[in-house]
Amino acid sequence: MKLCQVLGIVALGVASFVIGILIGRFAITPDLPGWLKSMSSDGEPKYRSELQKEIQADKIEQNLRYFSSKPHIAGSTQDEDVLASHIYQTWQSSLHGAKIYNYTVLLSYPNSTDPNYVAIVSSDGVESDVSEKVEKILSADQNDPTVVNPFNAYSPAGVIVGNPVYVNYGAVEDFHYLTRNLSMNLTGTVAIARYGKIFRGDKVKNGQTFGCAGMILYSDPADYVAGDLDRVFPDDWWLPGTGAQRGTVLNTDGDPLTPFYPATKSAFFLDEKDINLPLIPVTPIGYNDAEKYLSKMAGNEAPGSWKGKLNLIYRVGPGFAPPLEERKLKLYVKSYNVKRTIRNVIGIIEGQYEADRYVVLGNHRDAWVFGAIDPSSGTATMMELSRAMSRMLERGWRPRRSILFCSWGAEEYGLIGSTEWIEEMGKVLGPRTVAYLNVDLSLAGNSTLRALATPILHKLLFEAAKKVENPNPEEVKAGRKTVFDTWVANMPSSNNPSIPRVGDLGSGSDYSAFLQILGISAADVRYTYDQKYALSSYPMYHSVYETMDLVSRLMDRGFKYHQAVARLWGEMALRLSDDVILSLDCVQYAVTMLRIISDVEEAYGPLLHSKSITPDSVKEAAKEFEAAAQALHRRAENVNKVNPLEVRKINDQLMLLERAFVDPLGVAGNLLYRHVIYAPNQHNIYAASSFPGLAAALFDIENDPDQETRWLQVQKELSILAYTITSAANTMRDHRTIGEEGVQQ
Repeated sequence: MKLCQVLGIVALGVASFVIGILIGRFAITPDLPGWLKSMSSDGEPKYRSELQKEIQADKIEQNLRYFSSKPHIAGSTQDEDVLASHIYQTWQSSLHGAKIYNYTVLLSYPNSTDPNYVAIVSSDGVESDVSEKVEKILSADQNDPTVVNPFNAYSPAGVIVGNPVYVNYGAVEDFHYLTRNLSMNLTGTVAIARYGKIFRGDKVKNGQTFGCAGMILYSDPADYVAGDLDRVFPDDWWLPGTGAQRGTVLNTDGDPLTPFYPATKSAFFLDEKDINLPLIPVTPIGYNDAEKYLSKMAGNEAPGSWKGKLNLIYRVGPGFAPPLEERKLKLYVKSYNVKRTIRNVIGIIEGQYEADRYVVLGNHRDAWVFGAIDPSSGTATMMELSRAMSRMLERGWRPRRSILFCSWGAEEYGLIGSTEWIEEMGKVLGPRTVAYLNVDLSLAGNSTLRALATPILHKLLFEAAKKVENPNPEEVKAGRKTVFDTWVANMPSSNNPSIPRVGDLGSGSDYSAFLQILGISAADVRYTYDQKYALSSYPMYHSVYETMDLVSRLMDRGFKYHQAVARLWGEMALRLSDDVILSLDCVQYAVTMLRIISDVEEAYGPLLHSKSITPDSVKEAAKEFEAAAQALHRRAENVNKVNPLEVRKINDQLMLLERAFVDPLGVAGNLLYRHVIYAPNQHNIYAASSFPGLAAALFDIENDPDQETRWLQVQKELSILAYTITSAANTMRDHRTIGEEGVQQ
């Protein structure tokens, strides 16, 4: 061995000995050097207070005025060049750096010179009751030549003539009612479905499955107008009859031409004919136009739950009533697909001690039109939060872990920007990301907070909400001083009324790829409307009327609710980036899991027992998980924070727990969705299913002619659940789990 090698080994040994002595000494003495004391301490509370004060409502208002001033649909110059460049330059100059990620993806647009429409047509081709081809302009700020006409992205072009049928919300159960209860043959019909309850793409998929030749979507006032129909926008925030909801009907996430791989320069692009795009033409209309067609329909009167708020007798069809029984409904769609470049912008604040651990904050940038609510209320909030943090950087603050700000492109088309980034950067993000905090939009109403999250983030959500001042002065007068107070008063948990209800994550926004592909814990927050209104979404959703005027005049004068969301978002980000031990609650996951099992037993117990099947193996696995979670929680509470290796070990177990729920084979074989505990509902990807594989196997099982195969699938799904939960429990145990049997925790 060469002398230099010997000396190197000796030097390494001496260094290790000295470090060991230092750690041993400082672990038992309060006299820590400054750097070690800082590294082993939570972030100073003063910085969290500073951030709350630094976030300014008027700056959020300025941001929103800028971002919503022009239409900025994905792939447009306004979105990909003007706004993306503005964000990049802002972050490049105020944070520690920024980067743009480009992807060439398949997008869809309406034909501006040959717009989509609906009409009643006679046998000789004469059209009547033609729908409005553009939304009526109700104020000057909506009048812009770059506004795209109402359309549904990825609808094929086509001209369909057929008998109309009313299919309610277009859910599977609705089609079952028509085909089973009424014995209707829907082949060749034009379905009229109202928006709401389920994802619009699932409505179209169901229409295809049951033989419809085309579909018309409209927003019934029962779902979008809680007040009187004669007092709508611009007098109030309710949707006017001329408003039409744009939106994608693609039933996949990410670029459809490059599934599971990023749409970069080197990508292999599938041919459009070889991908799973919608097969039937579809277009949206306003409820004024829908009334013209629904009021003339024949057939049985619709069930009570199918009736909306239009002044007519809702009938299911098929066809029109006399004297129009010989006439048909015509659907004219001239939309087209084209490849365009989209951009994600990523800004970074580098962590001081654990720069390789990322707390990721995200919002999408693209809008169907002006997007003053979706997404620009979130964009305006994120830009103010990043500005506030940049001011703190100037005053000497640095987070323990890195914070990433993400502006996603083409979310509206199917979460494309975020999914492509996950596909490109997943090998980096998977082992390094602490959590993903999403704000798709800050404001859907001004009543209370609404949050979705995986259980591991529930406790942090509650603690953060308790730190944010209530933006509603009337609530403060009533003694509810914080965001948490109003939240729990308006949305108490059905299992524990002392805490608010937190929803589960489906596939409604950019958190989907983080959770479903990589198993990264995620949350999504916003302010929302009063739950006494049975709305499907905020009224102006994806219409031309979603403007700055709507927000500033009718929803958030003074932008205090936007400010509250920014403060909550920032509080969560600082806790996750600055706390020595990660603010992730594994015990809550156990509590939630046991409740899900109880719900399954209550809903399906008799049915399962009739087939001599029980969920006992899943229950046993969940109890194992609970014991392991409690043991990890105790170790986290008692860990020696001066020992960075022990801290890192505990944090890795907390951070990576969510990853253990990811099945690489996908839920029920769907590779888009891999989280075994929570995944998008098989029949409504906006909503989440608990134990989604089992839920899919049990859905409508009694009507399946192949009973043997379906019940074998149920048994398989129970086995997958038991295995996955046990595996997750093992990740929380001490390192000796692999090498020793029966080690006590």
